[in-house]
Amino acid sequence: MPPSPTPTSFIPKKPLDSSTAYHESGSLGFLFFISLFIFIASVVAAAGVFGYQTFLNGSISSKQASLQKEEAAFDPEQINQLIRLDSRINNAKTLLGSHVAPSAIFAFLSQQTLQNVQLTSFQYTLNNDGTGAIALSGIADTFASVALQSDQFNAANQVLKDVVFSGVNNDGVQNVRFSVTATIASSLISYTKNLGNTNVIVPPPVTPTPSTTTTATSSPQSPQ
Repeated sequence: MPPSPTPTSFIPKKPLDSSTAYHESGSLGFLFFISLFIFIASVVAAAGVFGYQTFLNGSISSKQASLQKEEAAFDPEQINQLIRLDSRINNAKTLLGSHVAPSAIFAFLSQQTLQNVQLTSFQYTLNNDGTGAIALSGIADTFASVALQSDQFNAANQVLKDVVFSGVNNDGVQNVRFSVTATIASSLISYTKNLGNTNVIVPPPVTPTPSTTTTATSSPQSPQ
C-alpha cells in the first residue's frame, strides 16, 4: 500500500513574534542615530579647529607684517646710538654713586675747630662701607679747650661717630697736645649726596663753662 502523502500547508504552525522584530529594529535605529551624531560632531569639531587654526595663522601673519612695518619706521643706526648712550649713562651713574669727595671733611673741620685749637696733622682712610676714618693731631692753649673741643666734635653726631681723644698732655711750652680718631658718615663724603650742595651740617657751638673763656668760631687759629 503506497505511503500517504505528507500534507502541505502554507499556514504557519506558530504566529510570528512582532515585538521581537520591532525591538531589534529600534535598537539598530538608536545605534545609527548615536553614530550619526558622533560623526557630525567630529566633522563640526574638525571644521572648528581648522577654522581657528586658519584664524591664528592669519593673525600671526598680520602682526608680523605690522611689526616689520613698525621696525622699518626706525633708524637702526639711531637705535644703536641710543643703546650706547644709555650704557654710558648707566656707567656714569655707577661711577658717581661710588665717588667720594673728601674735601668736604676740611670744610666741616674748619667750622668745628675752636678758636684756641689748632689741628696739626690729618689722616684719612675710606672704609669699605662708604664711611671714612680720620686721625687728627692738634694743640690747644689749655686742657679746658681740649675738653670743649671734644664736646664740639661729639655734638656733631650726625657726621662724626666714635670720637676718641687720646694722648692729652702738656708739651712743656704752655700748650696741650692731643690726638683724635673718629668715623666720618658717608653722607658727608658722598659726591652725589653733596653735588651742588655747599652747606655742611654744623651743630651749634658748645657753650663754654663759666670757668673757661674759650669760645667757638668757624675758623681755626694758632694758639697764642
